[in-house]
Amino acid sequence: MVNFIFGIHNHQPLGNFGWVMESAYEKSYRPFMETLEEYPNMKVAAHYSGPLLEWIQNNKPEHLDLLRSLVKRGQLEIVVAGFYEPVLASIPKEDRIVQIEKLKEFAKELGYEAKGVWLTERVWQPELVKSLRAAGIDYVIVDDYHFMSAGLSKEELFWPYYTEDGGEVISVFPIDEKLRYLIPFRPVDKTIEYLHSLDDGDESKVAVFHDDGEKFGVWPGTYEWVYEKGWLREFFDNVSSDERINLILYSEYLQRFRPRGLVYLPIASYFEMSEWSLPAKQAKLFVEFVEELKKENKFDRYRVFVRGGIWKNFFFKYPESNYMHKRMLMVSKAVRDNLEAREFILRAQCNDAYWHGVFGGVYLPHLRRAVWENIIKANSYVKTGNFVRDIDFDGRDEVFIENENFYAVFKPAYGGALFELSSKRKAVNYNDVLARRWEHYHEVPEAATPEEEGGEGVASIHELGKQIPDEIRRELAYDSHLRAILQDHFLDPETTLDEYRLSRYIELGDFLTGAYNFSLIENGITLERDGSVTKKQARVEKSVRLTDDGFIVDYTVRSDTRALFGVELNLAVHSVMEEPAEFEAEKFEVNDPYGIGRVEIELDRRAKVWKYPIKTLSQSESGWDFIQQGVSYTVLFPVEGELRFRLRFREL
Repeated sequence: MVNFIFGIHNHQPLGNFGWVMESAYEKSYRPFMETLEEYPNMKVAAHYSGPLLEWIQNNKPEHLDLLRSLVKRGQLEIVVAGFYEPVLASIPKEDRIVQIEKLKEFAKELGYEAKGVWLTERVWQPELVKSLRAAGIDYVIVDDYHFMSAGLSKEELFWPYYTEDGGEVISVFPIDEKLRYLIPFRPVDKTIEYLHSLDDGDESKVAVFHDDGEKFGVWPGTYEWVYEKGWLREFFDNVSSDERINLILYSEYLQRFRPRGLVYLPIASYFEMSEWSLPAKQAKLFVEFVEELKKENKFDRYRVFVRGGIWKNFFFKYPESNYMHKRMLMVSKAVRDNLEAREFILRAQCNDAYWHGVFGGVYLPHLRRAVWENIIKANSYVKTGNFVRDIDFDGRDEVFIENENFYAVFKPAYGGALFELSSKRKAVNYNDVLARRWEHYHEVPEAATPEEEGGEGVASIHELGKQIPDEIRRELAYDSHLRAILQDHFLDPETTLDEYRLSRYIELGDFLTGAYNFSLIENGITLERDGSVTKKQARVEKSVRLTDDGFIVDYTVRSDTRALFGVELNLAVHSVMEEPAEFEAEKFEVNDPYGIGRVEIELDRRAKVWKYPIKTLSQSESGWDFIQQGVSYTVLFPVEGELRFRLRFREL
């Protein structure tokens, strides 16, 4: 007989749309637990994230009653994590304990004293042991890949182990990767056969499956397969009645058996994450390398040595995510003693908006907007003031300016541009705009999955090859720079809007990403750069002052080269889908009712204006997402000699 632990992880990110929550509930969470109720001999370990539990509590409270009933019947073990589903390794130690204890309290309301942690995205680093133990946790669940990366063979991965840091010890269960690819995508008998193959008479041997609950109804094709075609009922029936399979919960296992020994796990996550977290060029090489090993039938033998990036690499891969993360850390430290403010920063630690894999993640504006909303709300409880320091640890100082209504953060070393303009009144960051970048899967149709395709059942997301539609490919463009407000361009006068928006133009000057000198003034900053335009000397000065409703900037531009001087404002317009347009105006309004709201751009003279949507191409569980990350507005003036003008940004 072999022990078998069956677990699911149910999560919806902070800021997700209500209709998405509703759909996932009806397709997965509700039918799964209602089916479980029909099989009293079936046992499940379940983790529900805080954002999902809050939605269920407000919209489907009867589901919580069902969970309480299943706990009482001994069918359900509640496994916790950080309440708002942070990657624990990415947040301060003090916040980890509060996050875990908050979800433990919710588990108590469901009738369960939780002692185990589902490690968000299975992102492990050794020093987590101390935080987990301080939060009263006895065991944690990670992938078998972590253990293999530590040098253990597959045959040694059917038992939990102890791991230790600084004298603190915790039990660690390995999730069986083969089961992750069998359940629920392959016929039930394939899983039964595999579990039977593990039965060698050792009564302490345990196979662990613990994976996303969304695989049971939300992932493409799975609702029909799991429920309408009866996969889940067949699975519960067969597993719970098989005399060679002993269904057991984590806590029950640890009451009967002791962990096998001591192991030290490296920093790791699951195998696919090591592909996704690499910079795009390296990720492409990683996929090619895995495919070469498979072709030569060497992958299974050597895969333990195949490792890509780690989760925190996403902060290197996506500077916008890194900046958001470092602002979160900055505010977390500032509000640690303020319980009300701290609740907002705990929300801002929800992991989804900080990274990107097979799901949208950082590419989904509404998820980033939710993080920024909570960072800004938390920040508003303390007075930050003005300062100069390297906020995002990129080796260059930022200038942080605060008034009664706004936070403004300039990067003098990166075009002297405004990289954060956060409104306290609206709790939005006007520059929450992601640059358009090439991702390795734009060329690589396959992913570096450790399993071969099975041919039977339903395809996993990881097996779905996708071609970019022609209508998207025609509009696809990549940026050579990050997006900000008050970015300075020198363009050839013959440049067209299409050339500009599709990144098919030549930047005549070195001001867009060049370093500006700066000096602080009352309520603002003066930035200046002596650079060149077509190798001739040029100079740009901009003096920016925060106002009660936005900012005013006065420009002085000197260039001997005949050119178009453009000031670009990238604004986080997410709810109104814009089209490219060219017009002339002295004043124009931007209206984004479900995003940044209404703002007005006013000039002291009439100017040509180019606008276009900034669209990125990313993959998701449903295919390709061509998403508007914001809208670029560029005001253009001819320059040959000296140019002076004023621009005003006003929040309405």
